[in-house]
Amino acid sequence: IQLKGAEIPNEVFIQKEGVKQKLQQKGPNEFEFTFNNLQKDVNFYLQGAGFDSKQYLLEIFEKPRLQDMNIDLNYPAYTKAASERISNSGNLIVPEGTKAKWLIQSKATDEIALILAEDSSQFEKIGEETYSIEQQLRKTGKYQLELTNHKANFIQKFNYNVEVIKDKFPDIKVEVINDSSFFQQVAIAGEISDDYGFTNLQLVYEKKLAGTTVDQGRINLDFSASNLNQKFFKVWQIDSLLKEEGVAIEYYVAVSDNDEINGAKTSKSAIQYFQLPDRQEINESIRKSSQNTEIQLDKNIAVSTNTREKLDKLEEILKTQQTIDWEDKKLLEEILEQTIERQKALEKIKEQSKTNQAKRDRFKQQNPELDEKADQLQSLMEEMLKDEDDELLEKIKSLMEQQEPSDELRESIQKLNKNEKNKLKEMERLMELFKRLEIQYDLNEVGENLKELVKEQEKLAEENSESTDNQEDNQENAENPSAEKQAEKIEKQKAVNQSFDQIQKELRAIEKRNQSLKQPNPLNDTREQENEIDISQQNSLQELQKNNEKGAAQQQKQSSEQMKKMSEMMSSMQMNMEMEMLQENIDDLRDIVDNLLKLSFRQEGLMKDFRAVDPSDPRFIMLSEKQLAMKDDAVIIEDSLNSLAERVFQLKTFINKEIDQMNESMDKSISALKERDNSTAVGQQQFAMTSMNNLALMLDDVLQQMQMQMQASSGMGKPQQGNEQQPSLSDLQESLNQQTQQLSKEQRSGRELSEKLGELAGEQMRIRQMMEEMHKEMQGGKESEDGSENGGSGGDIIEEMEKIEEDLVNKRINRQLIERQKRIVTRLLEAEKAQQEQEEEDERKGNTASDYERSNLPNAFEEYLKQKQKEIEQLQNVPPSFSPYYKNEINKYYNRLKSQEI
Repeated sequence: IQLKGAEIPNEVFIQKEGVKQKLQQKGPNEFEFTFNNLQKDVNFYLQGAGFDSKQYLLEIFEKPRLQDMNIDLNYPAYTKAASERISNSGNLIVPEGTKAKWLIQSKATDEIALILAEDSSQFEKIGEETYSIEQQLRKTGKYQLELTNHKANFIQKFNYNVEVIKDKFPDIKVEVINDSSFFQQVAIAGEISDDYGFTNLQLVYEKKLAGTTVDQGRINLDFSASNLNQKFFKVWQIDSLLKEEGVAIEYYVAVSDNDEINGAKTSKSAIQYFQLPDRQEINESIRKSSQNTEIQLDKNIAVSTNTREKLDKLEEILKTQQTIDWEDKKLLEEILEQTIERQKALEKIKEQSKTNQAKRDRFKQQNPELDEKADQLQSLMEEMLKDEDDELLEKIKSLMEQQEPSDELRESIQKLNKNEKNKLKEMERLMELFKRLEIQYDLNEVGENLKELVKEQEKLAEENSESTDNQEDNQENAENPSAEKQAEKIEKQKAVNQSFDQIQKELRAIEKRNQSLKQPNPLNDTREQENEIDISQQNSLQELQKNNEKGAAQQQKQSSEQMKKMSEMMSSMQMNMEMEMLQENIDDLRDIVDNLLKLSFRQEGLMKDFRAVDPSDPRFIMLSEKQLAMKDDAVIIEDSLNSLAERVFQLKTFINKEIDQMNESMDKSISALKERDNSTAVGQQQFAMTSMNNLALMLDDVLQQMQMQMQASSGMGKPQQGNEQQPSLSDLQESLNQQTQQLSKEQRSGRELSEKLGELAGEQMRIRQMMEEMHKEMQGGKESEDGSENGGSGGDIIEEMEKIEEDLVNKRINRQLIERQKRIVTRLLEAEKAQQEQEEEDERKGNTASDYERSNLPNAFEEYLKQKQKEIEQLQNVPPSFSPYYKNEINKYYNRLKSQEI
């Protein structure tokens, strides 16, 4: 207080609530008093020197007071977390985008402000003492609540922290296995994880040719939107994209999360590459695989030979020894181990051969005849693998545990030895057939390469001819460009020369391999033509180096013509070789069947003689000698058949079983004859005759197949080579019609006419048989029940053809025959059109993609499929209301469990 006046009191007192207190003097006329801990309004007055001041009122205003605070947290919907309320705590840990609503009750407060991220917002007063505000939380930091009382001119501040957890980028791990054998598919497996879930999982690819993108696309992959940690698997069929040489595919897997606040975020795997190899690489791969197959077959033949030697040794031991010792058991263990290893090796060879053939189907031009032989070879291998002696081996192992060798053990060992002998024969046969087939494939490949080389040489010749014709008068201005172009032409000609050198090397290798066959193929010597081509190519190169394009073009044309002739000669050689070998095999097989039948009749006659003769009769010995002679004849037939089997793919493994049965029965018959056991001998002779008849029937069936193959080949003329199109039935029938009309105009008679009509009738028969095959294909292998559609038409055509055959045989060449032939051509054209439409409709039909066998999938990826089922149950146990931190910890825990299981 400050006092004014003439007289200033020395002391001043304050009178409040009945209490008198002295003020402290601060100066001559200034006094001070401090009110401590004011809780309510105070009435007071001052006293000094006997005077009282007027009454004063000191008003007290309350400080703003926070009585209660609740924060309602509404998490983003995509987090799947339930809303919650936090009471009387202002520190927050929330996902980004969470909406927080503060509800505050306070005393003595006029207004409340929220200071968040340097922005100030005012609470809304919704009650007498209640305030509310809602904010979306996007950043981590501090925030402040300011409670203001204007009357008191006071601001109460409260400081808190908010931690905003950002939505993470999704994680992705990918493993791939490219199909390096067929280049048809890619196995892709991986794992994706995120804090809240996913919206998209795609395989993204670009198809490039010479570094330029020519196509691109996206493939959706299966995934679960809510599982935070999951695996995926995809077998991607890529063969439709890899149809051109030099094409490369770049691809990666992209995963997008479900971030609704900032928009879905995408993570990508590393870029993977997949490229179709060039023709040379594919050929080299197939060649190496074939060589490896041949080596493995040779090793197995050696192992099987060693197994047979050990079996012979064991068989001899068991004949002389009275006990089975440790060494004998050890020898048997070695035999059994070799048998099991051989089985595994043959399985591997079978799969390797199958894979190699699939490569040829994928990358090479189709050759139906060779492909059919490859299928037959595969079938022979499968039949051999089926005839394993697992039960017999187990039986022998059990019998070897005895101390003394039993007759049953000796018989089992003998049977095993016989089976091993047959398997050795089959493997040697497989080796021979495999070599023969590979030689034919190589010859076919050389022929195709030579045709391609002819096209390249012709193209170079045309370029030089055009360059000569269009040569400009002024050579000086074009000197440098011409020199560069000339150098390029020289390099191209060198490349052609090198390619032909490679063809020559392949031919020499084929000739060498052909000589390794037990019965080599009749190959023609092409060295003379090769030398002429070499000379022309060298001359072409020399003329180019002299800058004589005209001379080079002439030499290149000559070279291409010579190569074309050589190509035609090789095609003719292959066809003639095939026909010659087929005819030779047919003749040999026919002789074998005839000899078998004769042997069977002789065995039947001998069997009847033995039934009528007494063992004491002197004729008995003479008849026994006949049985011995028949046994020797059977050996000759067996050798002939084994030799033929190494050239004929159609012969199945049953022939060895029937031959064994025949030989065994004849041996038992001879043994019984030595004992003068007539009834047993006759019974075994009956069994031998039955085996002969069965074998003859089976071989006759193969003979008919080979004859039909021969007939079809001769009826169709030259086999299809390269892209040349086979003549249709209508073309063949039209040609036959023209020959018939020409014959009707010629003046032929007698034997000459009969022979020609016989040829025409045979040709008509072949066309009819081909029509029957076409008719069956169009009917799905079934006869038409109602004769509708193509079924009725095809049947009518066949009947008409039969009538033509009958007319030709009976020499009835008249107007009716000519008209009937014309009608057949029209009907054949209609049938061929119907077949073409049917094939087109079949091509248009969509086929549902079938699942790949699990055995074809890499073993490493099988775990992805197994764990995929486990993770669904595991991750469903993670409550969505958990904070991201705890969700992440739970995911880590499950990952540790998985790694322990693996």
